[in-house]
Amino acid sequence: MKRKLRYLYLELKKTAGIFPRMLLQAILLMAIIGMIAFCGVKGMEREPLAVRADVGVAVREDSRMMRLALAYVENMESVSEVCRFVQVSEEEGRRMLKQGKIIALVILPEQIVEGILNGSNPSVDIVFPSNSGLEAMLFRELAKSGERLLQVAQAQIYGAGDMAEKYGLTDGLSVMETEIDSSNLAFALDRFALYDTKMLSATGRLGLWQFYAASGTVLFLLMAGMALYPVMQKEPKAFTDQLARCGTGAAWQCFSKWLCGVLCMLLFAGMLCLSVYLLLAAGEKKLFRTEEGAAAAWQLRSELAGAGNRLGGMAAVGTALLIVAAVTTFVFMIYSAAGSGTAGIPAIFLLGAAMVYLSGGLVPDVFLPRIVQEIGDKLPTAYLIRAAGGLIAGCSGGTLRQCIGGMSAYTAVFGAAAWLFRKRSV
Repeated sequence: MKRKLRYLYLELKKTAGIFPRMLLQAILLMAIIGMIAFCGVKGMEREPLAVRADVGVAVREDSRMMRLALAYVENMESVSEVCRFVQVSEEEGRRMLKQGKIIALVILPEQIVEGILNGSNPSVDIVFPSNSGLEAMLFRELAKSGERLLQVAQAQIYGAGDMAEKYGLTDGLSVMETEIDSSNLAFALDRFALYDTKMLSATGRLGLWQFYAASGTVLFLLMAGMALYPVMQKEPKAFTDQLARCGTGAAWQCFSKWLCGVLCMLLFAGMLCLSVYLLLAAGEKKLFRTEEGAAAAWQLRSELAGAGNRLGGMAAVGTALLIVAAVTTFVFMIYSAAGSGTAGIPAIFLLGAAMVYLSGGLVPDVFLPRIVQEIGDKLPTAYLIRAAGGLIAGCSGGTLRQCIGGMSAYTAVFGAAAWLFRKRSV
């Protein structure tokens, strides 16, 4: 046992000597991944294309009541977000429609407001171009929806009037009509009464920054494994045979190198967490000049602290240690199978980037084909990213147990494979 501890001490001493060089490589890698994550967030934060176009309105009667009605309709939120009304003459409107300057022409007849009030209900003509674009098609659907709403309102008014006359309730007809009008106005003007609002996100329960922080952390740890080759490289066969004869077999050699790799990976992860914390702390005060930027930094920092509280101190620490152990064991298996840095380092880069991509770490998996989603969901990086997201935003107990179970199973498989590769070469 003394010789085993001596060998472990020598490995730790060697690791401490070469750690500064590995740290510089990890810092450079962290800067590159940070820029990639920043570009990814900014790309997904772009506003969707807004559909907004001009609609011509030809008024055959210019009165104060008509201008008031037009102003009321134009300033409705549901209308102003889609189109802008331009008051034109009928001839000018038809010319602009042919030239493509407006998407539709609404022709209002004379005394339309009075007709609505007295029940004559004069019709409104809407002219669309022959080659309707997306904006015109959207406005056409809005007009049809408005027409159906008016038909329902008219049926209610006429039905109430007929019912009141039949049963001698005409004294209360005005009250009934007022209630019907109020109900229809509330139904038409309140968008939440018409639609159920459900926010959909490509990143699921995680925000954009949380999503890329989780996937970026996993990608950073995997790529940082390329710097661990001096720690995990195979010793010459003559040296390993001599160690085996002295009682330090392949299992202890594997454990010693794996432990050194875990300690280095823990330092890399700690450096990453410290950098993020300092960046957010600086963002609250100086880095972001705007109040919105400072508020966003404070909110993300609060969410990170809140997630740790929700998970519990021991659960958060245990999950973080398991993430580091799983990544280190995977890297150790690749080096054990490759046998040299020339083959191992490129293998870690290619396999790490491919697995993170297939698991939806670079591009959210909702944008990937179904078969890719099914494959990526079974990869170890899927459990790693979900676990890292749980550390950032918090997660339910069932999800956390699933991630812990998946990472533990993969860690055991990777460790057994690494030991078999090392034992075969000893």
